[in-house]
Amino acid sequence: MSYKVYFLKTFPSEALVSELFKLFTRLSWEIDRVEFRQQKVADFLGKKENLVLISPEIEEVGVFFNEGYVNVYLPLNTTDWPKVEELIERKSYLLRTFNLQWETIEEDLKPLEGKIKYFLTPKGVDIETQNREIFEKLQKTFEGETYSTDLKELEETIGELLKEKGLTIATAESCTGGLVATRLVNVSGSSEYFKGSVVAYSNEVKQNLLKVNPQTLEKYGAVSAQTAKEMAEGVKSLLNTDIGISTTGIAGPGGGTPEKPVGLTYFAVSLKDRTEVFKYVFPFDRNQNRLAASQFVLFKLYQLLKEI
Repeated sequence: MSYKVYFLKTFPSEALVSELFKLFTRLSWEIDRVEFRQQKVADFLGKKENLVLISPEIEEVGVFFNEGYVNVYLPLNTTDWPKVEELIERKSYLLRTFNLQWETIEEDLKPLEGKIKYFLTPKGVDIETQNREIFEKLQKTFEGETYSTDLKELEETIGELLKEKGLTIATAESCTGGLVATRLVNVSGSSEYFKGSVVAYSNEVKQNLLKVNPQTLEKYGAVSAQTAKEMAEGVKSLLNTDIGISTTGIAGPGGGTPEKPVGLTYFAVSLKDRTEVFKYVFPFDRNQNRLAASQFVLFKLYQLLKEI
């Protein structure tokens, strides 16, 4: 992401500029340019650009979404930069992953149904007073599609369910490259239910380790419902677990065809004696597609766990 930084009615200290640039480096954001203005913060409200405002008028750190853009507000006396970074990371996660805008949600929920259906509770996002009414609208509109009302991570909720039901799990991943497994093991105590993972990026690994039938790969391809099903069942058998989940898709930016476009992903959840396969086409860039895919398959797992 590229940002414009505005210092309003102030000239920053060398220390402040140094900390700001360090923050952007850690976040992998770029500073497009820095400007000094004799304007008020109110003049920038609703501005459609990625921007950082630093002003004596600003009392608290704020991160806001405006039609797909991120607006960061920083007090002039900012000192606790780790907390600033944590807040920005938490609140911008939602935008990076699903490009949602609270303003659009508030105006009209319908156009966003397909985007937010599987991701109502963003990662660690703070529900402030100004957003609580919107959040409650979302919960009501998509009743049954929310996995948490107390801002837990999805993987935490899944971990609790797996422990409660005494089930074990393993993952077989292609396009997500181990991201699903990483999220599962981010939870303390996950060794009680998570046994392992196979990152089967090549067809050779799919065949040799996960026992995907070569004819399946030849007839349907690596990115297919049939392959996803055999991957999930294969890792469940290989690691002797109650559950096997799989992902296989085209993360992009290359590799797509008219029949199988970039973003096309198949998922499977093999739970005891049943296997369900899902398909979704994500419209993001490579890493966003991978993040979205990990969220999708984990939410499907959550739904199935709630049924048993």
